[in-house]
Formats: sequence, structure tokens, C-alpha cells
Amino acid sequence: MPSRVFNFWTRQTAPTVPIEMPPPSSAPIPTSSPLSSPTSFVTATATATPPNRRDGTVTDISSPAGGDVGASSGLLDQYQKARRLPPELKEHCRVYLEENLHQQTIHLLGSLLTSRRTDHRAPAYCPPPSQLSLLLGLVVHPDFTTRPKEPEWPEAAIESLAYLRTTLAVFGPVQAGFKESTRFSHASSSSSRGGTPDSDSEPDANDKDRDERGEVQLAGRYAEASVWKRGQDFFTVVGWVFNCSVLYPNRWRYWKPWLEFMLDVLDKDLEERYELDSQSGRDDMPELGQSILASYVSQCSGRTAGGIKRIMKAIFADGSKPATSLFQEVWVKEHKEKSHNAMNKRKREKVNIDKGEFGGWLDNDSVYSSQASEPPTPQKRRTNSGSVDKHEFQALESTYVESIPLRQRLFSTLSYLCYHLPDSPLDVSDLYESFEATTKSLPLPIFTAFVTSTTSQLLRSQQISALQGILSLLMPSSALSPAKVDRGRHDDGGISPAILEHCFLPYSANTITAEDNAKVSVLLEQLMHIVWLDGTEDFSQDLLSAVGRGIEARNAKIKKKKTRGRGNTDDPDMEARAVLDMSSERLVILAELLRDASTDLEDGMDADEDEREDEDEDEDEEGW
Repeated sequence: MPSRVFNFWTRQTAPTVPIEMPPPSSAPIPTSSPLSSPTSFVTATATATPPNRRDGTVTDISSPAGGDVGASSGLLDQYQKARRLPPELKEHCRVYLEENLHQQTIHLLGSLLTSRRTDHRAPAYCPPPSQLSLLLGLVVHPDFTTRPKEPEWPEAAIESLAYLRTTLAVFGPVQAGFKESTRFSHASSSSSRGGTPDSDSEPDANDKDRDERGEVQLAGRYAEASVWKRGQDFFTVVGWVFNCSVLYPNRWRYWKPWLEFMLDVLDKDLEERYELDSQSGRDDMPELGQSILASYVSQCSGRTAGGIKRIMKAIFADGSKPATSLFQEVWVKEHKEKSHNAMNKRKREKVNIDKGEFGGWLDNDSVYSSQASEPPTPQKRRTNSGSVDKHEFQALESTYVESIPLRQRLFSTLSYLCYHLPDSPLDVSDLYESFEATTKSLPLPIFTAFVTSTTSQLLRSQQISALQGILSLLMPSSALSPAKVDRGRHDDGGISPAILEHCFLPYSANTITAEDNAKVSVLLEQLMHIVWLDGTEDFSQDLLSAVGRGIEARNAKIKKKKTRGRGNTDDPDMEARAVLDMSSERLVILAELLRDASTDLEDGMDADEDEREDEDEDEDEEGW
């Protein structure tokens, strides 16, 4: 299928000839390196899936995580065929779920999976999407997590997630119907099956209680008040999840596994649909266009013209007032936990079986004892002063750093979809520009964690594009254009030692702030590290000189900033200056290591050449 080249500097895509899918490599950087390949962005992006989030490795979109890229049919063959539950069994599960007998349902469905035949060609029983949807909603519902109504309900939430992971691994997202299971009602109420507005016709009253597969929708409190019906759309819920990572750790502990699983579903869904389109040879990628993530993006971008802006706000939600105003809680006061008094009282008189309230008759003393030790609701981060500076975000909490891999992972998946989908609702260049501008404005500690290449969940090609994009926003107008140094690499949006040495390393930031100059230094560190690991091209002998000139330029730049009227108050740039100093030291160490490695390589090559010459001389003497 034809692909497109994305030029980082011109921010445009252009058609190119089809490329061959390369075999996987165990090296840290793919064989077709984005540093050395003339079609770097195409090669790295067109063949790679978002990273495997469980082990942190980079895998290929055309194969399962860690699978064989070359086996095009292996991805689809790994899944067993899904078989509908028999009517009687399906009805049993429906009644169990509506009567809040969740563990009985999970155990019944789980027994069907564990007793299935190991032959992948043999179909296995899979519940309808409506039942999967309810189980996935239990994972984060407050009645099963923060303030459980029954002692065994938290365990039901844990078992639900375990069963759903097994279902995803056995059947895959398409056969299991995860697109229908994870559909948000508010976002899809004005959309037709393909995700386009359907304002010309009203839904049939007989179809309101059925899903897309004709299955009867579940009734009951937890079907009607699930995250899929209370959440506005996927990205609104994501924004709230990331707000919780900063404000409410007691909610983040439950939302995090839910979001991890959702990203697993989105990744696997893209993998499977991409493979289906590849096998069919369709250039318009119809299956990819029907992916779960594509529907989420369409729902978000379809309401307003600022779809990308809203998505970026969700990815970077930090618990600030604007973020909490835009992305609000899914359930009312969902972060509130049961008080100790309420948990210790055994109120058995209140029983309402229809509502699933059993008055504690199913209680367990040991469970109540453990619940009583739950910590109180965490409070919002307090600042030392009444006024909060624009950079004094609550995102400085450690839990924000914990959420960075999930934020990167979501952007990586979005980037893949927007690049491969011919009629994408989001432009890939606009997506990167928004991501780079938002990352650039992050507080320095969060910025450093976001751009670190060794822990990044972005693909290597995505890292290079994003790092250069952020760096270009910070470079002065006097910086040399990469087009004048390496035209071929510049046109392909790649990076090379020559571009680093002449266009980035010798320069300071375009402002006099210590924070911006520290960010420039940190970005240069990461790019040097990536080029070094690639190892396909060597730096010149002027590398150490270029690094030194850049360090001097950045130090001179920040000295121009005056601190008038501050007296003996603390230096607000102290932290940024410390980061700049440490980063400068690491840049020098990197440059020295590269120089020594290059020298050792040259010495080794000279020694090998001398040895070969000696062997030739010995052979000549023997010939005489």
C-alpha cells in the first residue's frame, strides 16, 4: 500500500513509493534507523506499533507485541474464534449481573475460558458486548472501589479486570466486540454506526434496548450508571483520570489499571484492523477507519473545531483549576471514601434486594477490619503561599510523573492512527505541533521527565520528531538551518551528527531565562544519546568544541537576566540553574565518551590494517 513521507521541518506529507516491511530487530533502535534511513519517518512509523506498555519495548504494529513481523497471518491466527453464548447461559449471566451477583457471573464466564480447547481453530464462548461493558465499568465504579457497598465487591472489580484481560488476549478486540463494549452513550447518541451524524432519522424505539449486534442491553443500576453513560466521551474521561493522578491518589489507584487496559484495547484494535486492511489490499484503510480510537477522535473533534486542542488538554491534564473545570468527575464525589464510623457500623436493617443493598448480611469481619484501615480522602496539594505562580502547578506531585508513560502512550497511539488513516479527523502535523508546544511549556521537572529518551513510551522516530520540534521552538533566529548542513536528512525529517554539531549544540535558547536554556541543554542530551545509540554515523572531531561553545553561550545568556529589587530573597531560577549545570556536565561527558570511542575505533582499524599488511608480507616471503 502506498505510504506518505512526513517532513518534520515543512510539516507536510507527500506520497512516496510503497515500502517493504522490515524484519524485527533486537537492537535498541530498528535496523532501518530513523537517523540513517532516507525514508526515516515512513520506515519507522509505518511499521511500528505503539510500544508494548508492559515491558517498555518497541514492537511492530503488524504483529502482536513481541511477535514476528514477517508472519502477516500470525496476528489474526493467534486469536480464537468467538462463539456466542447459548441463549440459556447468556440469560443466566444477564440475570446475575442485573441482580448484582457479579462474582458468580465472572466465575461462570471464567470457567468457559479455562475449559476451552487449546486448538486455536476451535471457537470458544465469549459473552456479548453489553456484559463486557458492565464488567469493565465495575473496575472504576465507586461502589466497587472507593466506597464499596458490599465487602466482596472490590474483589469483584479486580476479578472483572483479570477476566477482561484474558478475553482480550484470547479473542482479540474485534471478535470480542470491544468497540461496542467501550462506546460512550453521550458521544454516540447523535452518531450513526459509522460515527457520522445521523440527524435525518430517529432511532427505532424497539432498537433502544439493543446494541449494534442486536443483543439486549442490560438493565440495573450499574448498567445505567456506568462510565460509558456518565462519561461525556473518552478524552473527557481521560482528562479526569489524569486530574486524579495529581489530586486524588485514592482514585488514581483504580483509574490507572482501567486506563492501562483501555490503551491495551486501543493498541490491539489498531494492530488487528491494520492487518485486516493489509491483507485486503485496500488503500483507504476501511477497517482502521472503523477502529475504536478513530471513533473516539471523531467524537471529540466533531463537536468543535478545536479537537486537537481538547485532546492535548486531556493528555496534559494536571489537576489545575482550568483542567478540573474542563474535565470533571464521572460520578458525584467519587473520591469520597466511607467514614470510619460508617464502615464499623453493622446496619443490617436496611435491605433492598432490587437495588443490590443487602444490609451487610454478606459482610465479613475480616473485610470490615481491613476497610477500617483505609486512609482518608487525600487533600489537594497545598502551596506555601496564597497565590500560585503559573509554573507552580499541582503537576509537580510525584503521581504526575507516574502518569507520564500513559500520557506518552496515548499520544503515540494517536500519532500512529493519524499517520496511517488517509481520511484522518486530525492532521498529523497539527497533532505534533500541539504536542510540542504543550510539552515546551511544562514546568522544568515535568519537562525533563517527559523528554527523557530512555524511559519514553514514544517510538524512536516519534521521539526524534518531537525532540527536534521542541528544540526548534527554543532555538534563536541566528541558528544555522539543518537544510544547509544535511539537505537529505533535513528533507526526511531525520537527525544526524552533523546537524547536531552545527545547528543545535553551539546555541543557547532564544530567551534569557534559565529554565528555557536548561530545557535546551536537556533536549540536546537526549538527541545526542539517541544518535550515539544508533551508531551508524560518527561525530566529528569538533564535537567537544561545539558542546563547549553551546555551554558558554547558554551560561552567558542567563547572566543577562537582572533580578532588580529582590534583595536577599531566594533566587527563583536556582533550580533551573542547577539543572543547566548538571546537564552541561553530562553533555561534556557524552562528548568525551564519543571522542574516545571514535579514537579507539580508529586505533583498532589501524591495528587490523597493520596486521593484514604483516600477514601479506609473510605470505610474500613464503612465496619466495
